[in-house]
Amino acid sequence: MSGVRILGIGSPSGDDQAGWLTVDALLASDLLAGREVVIKKLDRPGAGLISLLENASWVILVDAMQSNGQVGRIRRFDQKDWPGYCHGLSSHGFGVLDALSLAQELGSLPPRLDLYGIEIGSVNPDEKPEENIQAAARQLANLIAAELGHAPLV
Repeated sequence: MSGVRILGIGSPSGDDQAGWLTVDALLASDLLAGREVVIKKLDRPGAGLISLLENASWVILVDAMQSNGQVGRIRRFDQKDWPGYCHGLSSHGFGVLDALSLAQELGSLPPRLDLYGIEIGSVNPDEKPEENIQAAARQLANLIAAELGHAPLV
């Protein structure tokens, strides 16, 4: 079984880049240097996400979400929360929670899985993400670095 995988999910559409921005903030720092951490940016992976969960000991997923909450708010979702959001969290068709639910049925979930959502606003193609989304992504990168036993990013 391999170590930790951090997967930032998104698209090039405005605030939907939230997961990518979080991964970018982690990659731009050296706080994870020397750790066996696989960090990837994924463009709407759908069911392809399942194979990325296999053989990992801990997976951290970051995706944008829209639930009419405050833009930039960070939420953590536990497995018990998934059923209530399966068809409302993702803008990716067969979304992250759909893939996670299928992975659970297939017995493909890692021993630990942390799912974070950043509440977003605009998802217009080729639009830049709002500043509060960029700030939330940096804040979440700090939280993830702390979870992994590292000091906050500057």
